[in-house]
Amino acid sequence: MTEERGVVEERAVLDLSHLTSPDQLAAISRISAVGAVVLPEALAGAYAGIPVSEVGATIFVPDGLKVRVHVGPLVVGGDGIGAAGEMLVVVGVLVVTGLVTGELPGRISVVGSVFAPRGSEAALGRVLGGGAGTVTYYRYQEGQSGPYVKMLSGQVRLTGAALANPAGEATDILIVAGQIIITGEVGSVGYGQIFAAGQIIAPEAAQAELETRMEAQGQLIWYRSGDPRVFYDDTELGPDYFRLLDHPVSLIVLGDLTLGAGVTPGLLRESVTDMVVLGDVHAPSAAVPAVQVLATDLYGEIRVADGPRG
Repeated sequence: MTEERGVVEERAVLDLSHLTSPDQLAAISRISAVGAVVLPEALAGAYAGIPVSEVGATIFVPDGLKVRVHVGPLVVGGDGIGAAGEMLVVVGVLVVTGLVTGELPGRISVVGSVFAPRGSEAALGRVLGGGAGTVTYYRYQEGQSGPYVKMLSGQVRLTGAALANPAGEATDILIVAGQIIITGEVGSVGYGQIFAAGQIIAPEAAQAELETRMEAQGQLIWYRSGDPRVFYDDTELGPDYFRLLDHPVSLIVLGDLTLGAGVTPGLLRESVTDMVVLGDVHAPSAAVPAVQVLATDLYGEIRVADGPRG
């Protein structure tokens, strides 16, 4: 809880599953910016009286089930997901690497993405519920040893060479979740299936090759040059940065971008082929038109940094 008495905020998960009476919830005055709230189904009425904002999902636990909460990616086999007296809560990505043949939890709730082999729909469908996100079933032939499933999550930078999967098999599966940047020349793709959840940024030259193999959930963005410059947080760039570039680049910013005084339209046009910004751009008024032209994908606003435009 924060310094403001009774306020719970900025957590991935608020696990209240251990509470047993409405009086215990009375200590909470407000819940804000929480990925998932987990609490007993019997306390749903008391929970409804708490002011809530920016909560990704509220997951209610049926009576008699013991909760197991996991934050982040979870990779399990089809015969080892859990016991019937349990409830599995995943905030992130759940990957099942083989046909579901073993015992299952009484309920599985996922806030995020679920990936499982085809043929498991009936078994999982009976227990999946109460979460938020997507469920994807990948190709799987019954009786085979199963494709190798590789899981990557978070902020991931992949090269074209890595996508060739030289040490693997053509039936292998790649699952990536989070912010994924693909750089370098992409030749042949050595994965039979690629699943991506989140923000995927890849070279435009590889679009035809990747789109035949990739199933994307989220934002799929293509950049133009063969040399991207990637900034993973809010970034401020001045005119000297652009002068020192010896060839045009794709500018990719996973946050807000501030262009300093002295950054001119000419500098931008000479040194940047395109811009991808997953936030706001703050630019001198004279540079705003160039930003508008170069920004192929912008997920915020363009703001004038030196006062209102005349």
